[in-house]
Amino acid sequence: MGAAEWGELSAAFPDNSKTLFNEVLAEAAISVEQPFRGVDTGSLKGLEQTLRELSAYYAGSEKDAQRMCRAMVIAAKDRARFASRGVKAELAKRELKARMVEWMLVWLDDPTVFPIWATLRQAAEQR
Repeated sequence: MGAAEWGELSAAFPDNSKTLFNEVLAEAAISVEQPFRGVDTGSLKGLEQTLRELSAYYAGSEKDAQRMCRAMVIAAKDRARFASRGVKAELAKRELKARMVEWMLVWLDDPTVFPIWATLRQAAEQR
């Protein structure tokens, strides 16, 4: 699902959230393109894939679309930071969310550098 279909869906159901749309579409096995799919913070692998896709989208987009991408990553970073500080969450989850915050800060610093950074990070971890 691309921009045109996403726009039609949003216009037809203006009171529904992006999260709900993505859940329903995932259940129906309908693929959603970035940036409409949002930021996957369920795992580091999902986050890396999302940020790589957003980097590619960002590089070929106009300023308004770039601002939308940045706002989406900033919101995800803020939620992850909040989760990383939650005293009721397990330590492993807090550490995971803190690491995600670091990755999103790299992306926010320069989205075009993130894929290179992620590849170098992965190579260093495999040593």
